[in-house]
Amino acid sequence: MIDEVLQLQRLAAGDRDAYTALYKYYQPKLLRYLLPFTGDTAIIADEITQDIFVKIWLKRETFVGLQAFEYYLYRMARNRLIDIFRSEKKRKQQDAALPSDTPDYHLEDELKYREYQQIAQQAIALLPERRRLIFELSTQQDLSWAEIAAQQDLSVAVVKKQLHLASKFIKDYMRKHGDIIFALLLCISLVR
Repeated sequence: MIDEVLQLQRLAAGDRDAYTALYKYYQPKLLRYLLPFTGDTAIIADEITQDIFVKIWLKRETFVGLQAFEYYLYRMARNRLIDIFRSEKKRKQQDAALPSDTPDYHLEDELKYREYQQIAQQAIALLPERRRLIFELSTQQDLSWAEIAAQQDLSVAVVKKQLHLASKFIKDYMRKHGDIIFALLLCISLVR
């Protein structure tokens, strides 16, 4: 057993030993949780686990005061599994609907998705710091408005307003910069 609250405080301060302690303690638990859902495929379960812990390190400052870290890990794992299952289901549906003479279809979609994701990340990075933090707490940590308000010592109305402004900015940014990517992808497909 580890002192989770202390380790999370140390993690938020950038302490790699605290990160290592949390990883060593929770990684086996997370793997055991994931294995039944991944068809007992340890590789997929391990990739999801690694992805989760990378995100934890990148967002370490936001974990101060988190009361149920283990529950949070399982929630992240569950959300990642849902994403994987949805994308797999969608891919299978698309494969079934495609004519057999379109082999590059998935490559183009993957490139487009990656470009749009990069544009979205650029937009998020341009948000004012407080708005960006509120947006990330809502979208990446799946916190409710009330949880964000309590954590950031704000009113729920302020959180709602900041999320609305963040979403509007990101959508507008994507609209402006996404058309360029679409045009480039169209040109690339025409050249082939």
